[in-house]
Amino acid sequence: MVPISPGDRGANSELALARTLYRLVLQHPTWTAGELAAAAGIPTAQVELLLENLEGLELLATSTTARGGYSPVDPEVAVLRLMAAEERKAAAFQHTLKATRESIQTIVADFMAIRSEKRESVSIEIFDTTDQVNVFLYDALSTVRSHECTMHPGGIPPVELLDDMLLRDKAAVDQGIQIRTLYERHIAEVDYVADYLTEVSQLGMDVRLTDHLPMRMMIFDDDRVLVPINPKVSEEGALAVRGAELVRSFQTFFDFCWHNALSWSQVTEARSLNITFSPQERLILHMLASGAKDEVIARRLGVSTRTLSRMISNLLERLGVQSRFQAALKVAAIGGFH
Repeated sequence: MVPISPGDRGANSELALARTLYRLVLQHPTWTAGELAAAAGIPTAQVELLLENLEGLELLATSTTARGGYSPVDPEVAVLRLMAAEERKAAAFQHTLKATRESIQTIVADFMAIRSEKRESVSIEIFDTTDQVNVFLYDALSTVRSHECTMHPGGIPPVELLDDMLLRDKAAVDQGIQIRTLYERHIAEVDYVADYLTEVSQLGMDVRLTDHLPMRMMIFDDDRVLVPINPKVSEEGALAVRGAELVRSFQTFFDFCWHNALSWSQVTEARSLNITFSPQERLILHMLASGAKDEVIARRLGVSTRTLSRMISNLLERLGVQSRFQAALKVAAIGGFH
């Protein structure tokens, strides 16, 4: 048995175990989960969960050739990989936002002067005070005719604000207004926010969540939109855009974010599955989704391929699918098990 090192004493017990396990993996990269559990003196199921967490930190990589089904990664390399992944996400959003801004600039510079008899007027109004923004919102929310689309990045809204929003949302839905709203996924971890999202979904609002949203946006019908002057600093004021031609560009950008988000029902299903399945079962589903072979998964779990086959059959039945491919698709569709 490998004792917890003095440097880990007093630290969070799970973190200390993860450090001990990582040291073992570095020293014995061919060991199975069962062998690691025996050496660390903890249950195999707990080892599987810790290995999964280490893999999420990029400190372990799935391997089809290693006996244990994984290989250790140097911490510096793991940090660089995580930073590179985050930079790619940020670059993708910045690229999309830049393209939208360039489209808007092109329209304003080159096409605004081209008019036809059927063309509606376009106007852009700058608001630099909260009162101006509130007046615009009151007017827009009172006169919206058919639909609205809202995008809410950032922090957790206070419970009092959500109570007011719930009353307004119910009144709008009762009037036949179609509402689509986007939130960042982390806010669903707050109980009262999750309750709000559940209630408005039951009212008939279409709610989706995603990991990142580039800016705040509110679109009313097809001819009005409110966006911040500076997406990174909302306190600098807002732009009120009126006119279908220009609003259409913002709608396209909203739709791009919408189609890359998960519905509230998918998020709640994923949360339910996280609770229902054991760490060992989640690891099997994760490796199935990544295309790992049975032999690799069995070695990782420290079980026979026959035992693994029975476990997979049970998982397929619980997921309500017929094949491993369908299971992988369903796991991907609900956003995984992290």
